[in-house]
Amino acid sequence: MSGSPIPLSALSEKLRKHVDPKSPAPLRLMAARGMVPMSPAETATALCCLSYDEDDKIAQAAVKSLAELPPRILQGALGDARLHPLALDHLARALPEEESTLEAILLHQQTPDETYAYLADRVNERLLGIIVENQVRILRHPPIARAILDNPNVLKSQVDRLMDFAVRTGMDFRGLEAFEEAKRRIMAAPPDPEEAKRIQQVVEESLPEDMLREEEAGELAGPEEAEEQEEKKTNLLQRLHTMTPAQKVVLAQKGNKTVRSVLLRDRNKIVATAAIKNPGVSESEIIGIAGSRAICDDVIRIICNNREWTRSYAVKRALVENPKTPIAFSMRFIQTLRNQDLKSLSMSKNIPSAVSQAAKKLLRKRTGG
Repeated sequence: MSGSPIPLSALSEKLRKHVDPKSPAPLRLMAARGMVPMSPAETATALCCLSYDEDDKIAQAAVKSLAELPPRILQGALGDARLHPLALDHLARALPEEESTLEAILLHQQTPDETYAYLADRVNERLLGIIVENQVRILRHPPIARAILDNPNVLKSQVDRLMDFAVRTGMDFRGLEAFEEAKRRIMAAPPDPEEAKRIQQVVEESLPEDMLREEEAGELAGPEEAEEQEEKKTNLLQRLHTMTPAQKVVLAQKGNKTVRSVLLRDRNKIVATAAIKNPGVSESEIIGIAGSRAICDDVIRIICNNREWTRSYAVKRALVENPKTPIAFSMRFIQTLRNQDLKSLSMSKNIPSAVSQAAKKLLRKRTGG
C-alpha cells in the first residue's frame, strides 16, 4: 500500500477496498470520514491507513476523524487483541496524549517495542511504572531503558529498579552513577536464588523465537540463496551485537545451529562454552568445531574431555590437527589414528613440532621403517 506502513492485510478482505489507494477516491473518502460501518478495531486501523493517503483531502479527513474518535470506539479498538502492531504505533504518535489511551497502548500485547521506547521518555510517572516493570521488553529492546532515563518524570525508585535489573542482566550503563550504585548495592547483598531464577526467566522470554527454532534443511543453495543466507547472517550478527551477556549465554544454550555457530566464536568464554554445551549440537558440528582455530581453548578442552564425542575418529583427527588442542590430548588421540593420517601429521607445519614428531615416531614403529 503506497504511503502507509500498515499493510492492507490488517483489515478484513471486504473492507480493504476502502483504504486501497487503487480504489476510487469517493470510496476512500467515505471511510476517512467514518461513514463506513466497521468494528472499532477496523475503524481505527482504516483511519490510520488513510492518514497516509496520497490525496490530501482524504488524509486530512482521516486525521480529523481519528482525533475525534468517540472514547467508546477508541477503547474498543485498543481492547482488541487483533489490532495490528503498526496501527498501535500510529495511534501512540498521532492521538492526543490522553492517559487512558496511552495506558491501553502500553498494556496491549501487540504494541511494538519501538513504540514503548517512543513513549518511555514522555509519559507521566504512573505510566512510566508500567514501562519499567516490563523487563522483558527492556531487555529485548535496550533503547527503552535509555528513554526511561531521559524522562524528566522518572522517579529515583524507578531508576534504581531499572539499574538493578541492568546489573543483573549485563546491560551496560558504565559511567552512570545510578548504575555504579546498583553494582555496589547488589555486590553487598547476599545471593537471592529466587531473584536469580526470576531474572533467568525474563532473559529467556526476551529471546527472539526465530533464533531458538532449528532451521529446516534446504537443498544446495545457488547464488541467490547464498546471498540471502549471507544477508541473514549479517542481520544475525547485528542483533547479537545488541544483546547482553546474560541473553547470549541463554541463547547459546538454547539457540539454533546458526546462532550457536556464531556464539561459539564469541570473545566471552562463558558464552562460547555455553554454546558447545547446547543439547542440539550434532557430531558433524563437533567435527567442524574441533578443527577450527577460531574457537577458544576452553571449548576445545571441553570437546577433548567429552568421551562420547571423542569416540568419533573424525573428531579425534580434527583435534590432533588443530594446534589449539592441548598437547597431552593430542598425544593420547594420536595413538588411535590411521597410518595415512600419521604420515600427513608427521609432515605438517601447522601443529606443534612435538605432535608431528610423535606421529613420525609412531608411524615408524608400526611400519618398522
